[in-house]
Amino acid sequence: MNSILFRHNKKWLVLFMAPTVVLFFVIVVIPLFQTFYYSFFKWNGIHLGEFLGHENYRKMFHSREISTSMINSIVYAIFLVVYQVGLGTVFAFILTQSKIRGKMLFRNLYFIPVLLSVSVVAQLWIQIYNGDYGLINQLCKAWHISWSQNWLNQKWSSLFAVAFVESWKGMGYIMLIIYAGIRNIPDVYNEAACIDGASPFQRFRNITLPLAAPTIRICAVMCLTNGFRAFDTTYLMTGGGPGIYTYNLTIMMYDAMMGKNDYGYGSAIAALIVVICVGLMYVINRATRKFDTIYE
Repeated sequence: MNSILFRHNKKWLVLFMAPTVVLFFVIVVIPLFQTFYYSFFKWNGIHLGEFLGHENYRKMFHSREISTSMINSIVYAIFLVVYQVGLGTVFAFILTQSKIRGKMLFRNLYFIPVLLSVSVVAQLWIQIYNGDYGLINQLCKAWHISWSQNWLNQKWSSLFAVAFVESWKGMGYIMLIIYAGIRNIPDVYNEAACIDGASPFQRFRNITLPLAAPTIRICAVMCLTNGFRAFDTTYLMTGGGPGIYTYNLTIMMYDAMMGKNDYGYGSAIAALIVVICVGLMYVINRATRKFDTIYE
């Protein structure tokens, strides 16, 4: 009935879509074009200075932080995908099995970290990672294991420690999205597979994964883009340190804008982040087009 109404009265469709479209342009499109525009100028955030052309981009690609920031952002994004999408898919499949008891309890427990404040989570894990009295090192000492780490003050351990915290906090959200996608798969496919004698693993590999692939793809895109846009957890836990070991593109942008008051240069870094995220979305969507048609 509604589709017939919209088909014959396009003005109603335009009327209902207009607020969303206007809001999208005001919040996303206009600031995006402004960012690209300001990236070609010397700008202090208030007064627009001289036109620099591609100077801000040249400065960015010749800076000593860009290679470390790019590598850290890539590693961070891949870690998020492997942890959140990988574990999220496994846990979501387990929770859809009829023989599992207490599914609601486990589903809620997985989601609790998502509800916590970023600052609370950061402070919690800073204490856990502490090299002197942190929980991890204390457990090793209690088990008479002569192995301890100063997790947030070493080159690679600091990056993976922060990435783990970000992944741990957001995994429940990704799991619920994938869980909803799996629950949306018609039961007839799994019932037919059970009749044919397929094991749970075979059903997971040959039925669940292919049919839930569009949902998993969305989650993978979200994790990748979140990895390149990650800021709050890293900044609260390490500030980009020690040195620039956990430096990433967003902290580089923040330091340019807030630390050096160079908003033109910061806008160039922001434009690079946008290009990377849009490019990743395009590549993933093109590479997984075969999964767009489902339930045929």
